[in-house]
Amino acid sequence: MATRGLSATKTDTALIETPQSISVVTKDQMKAQGAENLSQMLRYSAAVVPETRGSTASRLDMLSIRGFSPALYLDGLRMPDNRDAAPQKDVFDLERVEVLRGPASVLYGQASPSGVVNMVSKLPTETPFHEIGLTYGTFNKKRTTFDFGGPIDDQGVYSYRLSGLYDDADGQIEHTETRRQSLASVFTWRPNEDTSLTLLANLQSDPKGASYGSMPAYGSVVKSPTGRHIDFDFYDGEKNFEKSDREFHAVGYLFEHHLNDVWTFRQNARYLRSEGVYRSIYNGWGTLQPDYRTSERATIATDVNLDSYTIDNQMQANFDTGPLQHTLLLGADYQNTSTDTKAGYGIGPTLDIFDPVYGSPVEVPAFTESSTQRDQQKGLYLQEQLKWDKWVLLMGGRYDWAESSNSSTNLTSGTKTRSSADSEAFTGRLGLVYLFDNGLAPYISYSESFEPQSGTGLGGSLFDPTEGTQYELGIKYQPPGSNSFITAAIFDLRRSNVLSQDPNGNLCNGAVCQVQTGEVQSRGFELEGKASLNDNLDITAAYAYLDNRVTKSSNVVNVTSGIIGDAPGPDLTTKGTTAPAIPRHTASAWVDYTVHDGQLKGAGVGGGARYVGASWGDEANTLKVPGYTLFDAAVHYDIPNISNAMDNLRLALNVTNLANKEYVASCYTYSWCWYGSQRTVQASATYRW
Repeated sequence: MATRGLSATKTDTALIETPQSISVVTKDQMKAQGAENLSQMLRYSAAVVPETRGSTASRLDMLSIRGFSPALYLDGLRMPDNRDAAPQKDVFDLERVEVLRGPASVLYGQASPSGVVNMVSKLPTETPFHEIGLTYGTFNKKRTTFDFGGPIDDQGVYSYRLSGLYDDADGQIEHTETRRQSLASVFTWRPNEDTSLTLLANLQSDPKGASYGSMPAYGSVVKSPTGRHIDFDFYDGEKNFEKSDREFHAVGYLFEHHLNDVWTFRQNARYLRSEGVYRSIYNGWGTLQPDYRTSERATIATDVNLDSYTIDNQMQANFDTGPLQHTLLLGADYQNTSTDTKAGYGIGPTLDIFDPVYGSPVEVPAFTESSTQRDQQKGLYLQEQLKWDKWVLLMGGRYDWAESSNSSTNLTSGTKTRSSADSEAFTGRLGLVYLFDNGLAPYISYSESFEPQSGTGLGGSLFDPTEGTQYELGIKYQPPGSNSFITAAIFDLRRSNVLSQDPNGNLCNGAVCQVQTGEVQSRGFELEGKASLNDNLDITAAYAYLDNRVTKSSNVVNVTSGIIGDAPGPDLTTKGTTAPAIPRHTASAWVDYTVHDGQLKGAGVGGGARYVGASWGDEANTLKVPGYTLFDAAVHYDIPNISNAMDNLRLALNVTNLANKEYVASCYTYSWCWYGSQRTVQASATYRW
């Protein structure tokens, strides 16, 4: 069980001394639960709603925290976001994942107010380590992995880590496949106790990306007038047309040098390039015919090339002034992302959603637009952690300069358009913790975030960034001498400067102008605990209550059934509504029991339950998606080699959605809904030496 983290402060701080909600999911938890992607790793974390687009978008890490989508980071550096070329780091290469809830722009710059999900890479080990693994399961799942590491020389000056995998499976959705090959290498040079340089390289290819499709609400979450139900493996595409081919490579380094007993310099950097080729025919928006079974489909083709440079410089000082202990952090970072996109759109043949017949010829749409998006961010930040007796004070501030530009060309007419926007923002944070001798640590904190916005308002004025603010009050409990950690928090999180329709009806470029008067609020309560009750029993449990709603808005949306020819519904204001796919209640618990002595030494069983409450399926809150409860189970056996205690063969069987419950994970409109994951059964064998 982890008791320290980097993501909340960048200074390797004890979790109990951090005045903000943070969770750490270790590789041991990932192994016990059989998690194979980021959403699966976070299924048992408080206030995290994974798989917000159901099982069909497994090639993307789509999740929400406290009602908003979080920013994803790898080793403290932001990962670029793009639907067709966004790199999805395989979790086999990770040591742990840290989830920081709430605004975090003070350390990371522009980001969602929901927080940060930081993936931490595996690094070289001090002792030789070798592991190979085989997995086979439902949907013809086949996965092969290897992981080697250790010192290269006798002095430990040079060390390495080399891991790789091959993964191939049929998708849950009919006629789809997933395939991945990945190779990650890490090399560390440590010439002395004060200096270390770690080089990281990763090459990953995803030539098959399963489905990104959807289904209408009628026949899934809403009873169809036909009396029919859409199959759980329904596919809205065409096997001979669909394509999702993505490849990324990344190189970077982590450098650290202790200048003296007080000052330490760190520099982390990464270059990443990702390429994506995407072709899809999909269930369109508002295109179900009046027979409630014939869906009109649309086509899309994109080629995307993405380049990202990121660097973070840190100077840390640890010193005392009288009774005060200081941890001072000064930082400067830079991000530069360039995305080149070619895209084309078209109309495809219709499909019967109840009795689909595939094989209709589909023409790949010609590219009609080409665009280049460039985003830069420069930031300076300062943070002080001040400890006096049992008090811990955390305070920080940051100033950012963000620039974005877009140039696009209509490939049919040759028309070119250009736009740009510059923004600046100051963000701050303040937190206070008191450490009781019995392990209790109450805290209070305030934090801010910002995100630039593109576009202009009345008179051509540029939009200001959205702003996130959060007040959080919580308590952490880590009983002395125990291997347990419990946290509870209440929070009030607000996102302001949100775009909203001009209530005065002023026009901008022929449409109603937008003004920055909108606000979204998320208030709630979280409880999470991890404990080893004895040498054999480990428990993880979480609960979250979330009241997410639009508190300020002049937006009006028309309620539409998604059926062609239906009369438009009433115009409803979005004020007071909750965003789609955001449940009010979530809860989970996982228990693992492993025998460590006797004849059954190494044998263990695990089981868990996950509850996701009801959510809204459209912006106007007229479509309700029922909640669901799922059960998971595991059996594992670690067989020691009697000739060498370091050698170990692990056999495991993991089952998710044990009862094979059919459920709708979420909807965004009456036209787009997604089923959740079916039951999966996976048997694995892992050998270490």
